[in-house]
Amino acid sequence: MELHNRLVELRKERNLSQEELAEKLYVSRQTISNWERGKTYPDINSLLLIATFFDVTLDNLIKGDVTIMKDQVNKSQFKKWLIIGGISWFLFSVALPTRFLLNGRQIYVLLSFLAIPVVHSAFQIFYIMKNQELKTYTDILNFINPEKQVKPSLSRELWFTIGLLVALWGIFFIGTVVSALLFW
Repeated sequence: MELHNRLVELRKERNLSQEELAEKLYVSRQTISNWERGKTYPDINSLLLIATFFDVTLDNLIKGDVTIMKDQVNKSQFKKWLIIGGISWFLFSVALPTRFLLNGRQIYVLLSFLAIPVVHSAFQIFYIMKNQELKTYTDILNFINPEKQVKPSLSRELWFTIGLLVALWGIFFIGTVVSALLFW
């Protein structure tokens, strides 16, 4: 049973409205509604409060939702590392053209320092992709937004690859332009 169904069941057993439960758990009625519809998931503090209020174990409350929670964590980590990687790539592209303004050791340290987050975020992204068995762009789309269930297509995969390469080049190009404007 998923948490949202279990929460509705427990609330109705006690003959509570969403508003009354919200008051007991110190959240808004809208939050309870979102939890019960499965739109959002309570944080750990709220889960503990719910389990205590209904006098059930946390295990009993969320049984079956552990995989859902892991997927949500993986999705947020995947998005986080994509953003960190993009920002790091941009900063690296701003610093790279400045290599002629610094001596060899300084630029080596600077570029190494800026390359570390780029490489680390790439490893994190590939690690999540490996664990979630994401092999194609369609797999990634279905992982991020499972409600849509995109169908595999060779043209979609090709456009994704081209788009990814253009995006990486575009970020690098913009970083180089910013660098030229800053250090000109």
